Amino acid sequence: MRATFYARVSTDSDEQKNSIIAQVSYFKEYLKSNNFQPVDSGVFCKRDGTIELTNGYYVDEGFSGAKSYRYRKAFQQMMKDAKARKFDIILVKDIKRFGRNVQETLKFIGELKELNIGVYFEDIKANTLNKADDVRIGIFAVLAEDESTSKSVSVQFGKMQGYKKGVWGGREPYGYNISEGKLKINEHESSIVKEVFNLYLNESMGLRNIAIKLNARGVSTKSGKTIWDQSLISKMLKNAVYTGEIRLHRTQKVDINRNIVKQIPKSEQIVIQDESIRIVDDEMFRLVQIEKEKRLLKFGNFNYKNTITASDDGEEVIEKVRTINRGESRHSNKHIFSNILKCGNCGGSLRRKVQKNKKNTFIYWFCRNHDNFGNVKCQYRNLQHEEKLLEYVKKEISEYKDNDRINELYLKDFIKTRFDTTDIDKRIADYNNKLEALKVDRDTNFNLYSRKIIRDKEFEERHGTLNNELYSIETKLNQLLYIEDEIEKTKLRYGQFISFLKNIDLDNLTNATLRKVIHYIEATTHEANEHISLFDGDYFAPNSLKIEWNFMDLTKAEIRRDSIQQSLSNYSEELAQEDYLYDLKLKEIYGFIP
Repeated sequence: MRATFYARVSTDSDEQKNSIIAQVSYFKEYLKSNNFQPVDSGVFCKRDGTIELTNGYYVDEGFSGAKSYRYRKAFQQMMKDAKARKFDIILVKDIKRFGRNVQETLKFIGELKELNIGVYFEDIKANTLNKADDVRIGIFAVLAEDESTSKSVSVQFGKMQGYKKGVWGGREPYGYNISEGKLKINEHESSIVKEVFNLYLNESMGLRNIAIKLNARGVSTKSGKTIWDQSLISKMLKNAVYTGEIRLHRTQKVDINRNIVKQIPKSEQIVIQDESIRIVDDEMFRLVQIEKEKRLLKFGNFNYKNTITASDDGEEVIEKVRTINRGESRHSNKHIFSNILKCGNCGGSLRRKVQKNKKNTFIYWFCRNHDNFGNVKCQYRNLQHEEKLLEYVKKEISEYKDNDRINELYLKDFIKTRFDTTDIDKRIADYNNKLEALKVDRDTNFNLYSRKIIRDKEFEERHGTLNNELYSIETKLNQLLYIEDEIEKTKLRYGQFISFLKNIDLDNLTNATLRKVIHYIEATTHEANEHISLFDGDYFAPNSLKIEWNFMDLTKAEIRRDSIQQSLSNYSEELAQEDYLYDLKLKEIYGFIP
């Protein structure tokens, strides 16, 4: 009879490697002493991804038996070779080595039975081709799964105790090493983290270009085995650990044998602030998140979708495939006006072109939609000469940076609409009362559950809802308690913004500089006889430019509208949306339209 054997260990530690050697040595002797015929197939799949051919056996190194067979490459190859009738029986030290998931274990035993291939479990002296052993095999398969579940609960409990002491759970993020269970800053990697944040925010570089820059310099990723790509840069930019925030217990494995993981509500997560591991300041991190949202809306984002494919053995396998949802344009900082100019007639972006003759070079921008689709999508070319645009922008920035009175009015409106200080003591008292009531409800829910008046599912649903409400109220209460601090921080940010504005070098403007102060420049072509009406004069214009300014992390238009909406709260919602009301209120507040 042709025989092979299967061995597996959960980790690649020295102790586990010795276990592999022992299993291989034992079964080689077993095959020889029982006159089994060896086979010429077999693979040794290591944790590091390398695969070695063997002389007649299959080994998975560093993979838990609770994991689906899809993670165990040697097991997969063994099943393929079984279908090719390369052996008649598989020897296994014990059922736990074959698998800890009852459903999958019995499924593969059944498939092998149909091929008339047996599995012999040495510890319980049971052969799957012997019907008398079926019940015993089933019982031990269940016991193996229960043991796995029990170990998982014990590990989860140990992790939770470690989390509460600030012990890091999981792989070390880029920028850190783990020492005695705690994160410690890696000086070289932390400098790369700072550089990535700076390139994204201050140099206005896109994810792809940042990755290209790091790869060109030969900067290694954390694993050292992969190159930088957009997804790695994106994950880095949204990881709050760089601000010193350690957020643990975000997920929990509720069934290790089926790899089922649930998301833990924010209110139940463990959050620790550790300034010793801070790499990025709060303001930089906050502005990067705002910039990411802006680029997401304008340029699109990565998406992951599940697709069903067929595996080599004909089974359906669900895989995640990354797709990219693109916006109408792509983020770029290549040219001074990249992604800043837009067509006021159709809303599309303006494209750059260079024309040369023997004497001169002409650079101009025009509507991308008109260029691609003609009059069908936009009737106007909206041609803008870059040299004249630059002169216009320099003049407008010069006026913007020197208009202290208007900027201070915007700061006042910004604070008024973002921080509502009316009846603050009463609102704090109301939130405290709501918190007390919710805590009583939560205690009541525990009492009902402990007295078995409600079942597990109802308790979990109520518990989750109450915790989410508590988290929401606590967040709002903290915002009120520290509102004065936030106002002071806003004034500090304003000072930093104005300082940047005052120090802009108009003779050396860059795309990144323009993005900090300009949301977009809109070019609109009007009919020759179209009448343009403004408070400071009427005129006829075949073409006009309008700048939408940035003010800290909002546009001036957003601040104006929020302020006016608040002032017009006594009007009907329909009237409050009318543009002429906004204009009237602007003129009333400022004396003109700023």
